[in-house]
Amino acid sequence: MSTIPSSAVDGRSLRRERNRQEIVDALLQLIESGETEISAALIAQKAGLSERSIFRYFDDVDDLYRSVCDLSISKEIEFAQIDEAGTGSLDTRIENLVNQRVRIYTMNENIAPAARAFAFKNHVIKNQLVLGRKFLRNQIKTQFAAELNQFDKAQQQVVIATIDALTTFENYDMMRSDQKMSVHTIKSILTEAIRKALK
Repeated sequence: MSTIPSSAVDGRSLRRERNRQEIVDALLQLIESGETEISAALIAQKAGLSERSIFRYFDDVDDLYRSVCDLSISKEIEFAQIDEAGTGSLDTRIENLVNQRVRIYTMNENIAPAARAFAFKNHVIKNQLVLGRKFLRNQIKTQFAAELNQFDKAQQQVVIATIDALTTFENYDMMRSDQKMSVHTIKSILTEAIRKALK
């Protein structure tokens, strides 16, 4: 009984993984470029593969979108951490939070609006956005725990919701795109607004 050489198996595995990655990259590029009507045929064309091959490498469309989300999250995770979260003076903690939010949003200026548009029709992306918002909201609780503990529960909720709203991508994008503010100006505005919210 003949056996398949391990080099051939390794070659097939590498080719499969490379083709999967090309499909994921193609979809990510289409989303980043602002495409809203993305078909399997368009993804295949962008990836330089056949349309049929997409579903050879992915179970279904949700599986493909999930892979794209996983790729985006893995790229963002290092930027989403706050060094020594919850420590330092209030000014330092505000500065660190604002710098982190602007860093994330600057990195995602192209894909974030598209992801939000797709969230209405793709539950995988919607769930990822919900988890992302929860993660960022929890950072606010950790970063300003000392100040929040001075308020009762109802007031804590108000303060957290206020800072959360101030530091959303939507708010950043409005100031950056609609109002044509510089990143420096946005940072100054957010810093002052967060300080007032914590008083």
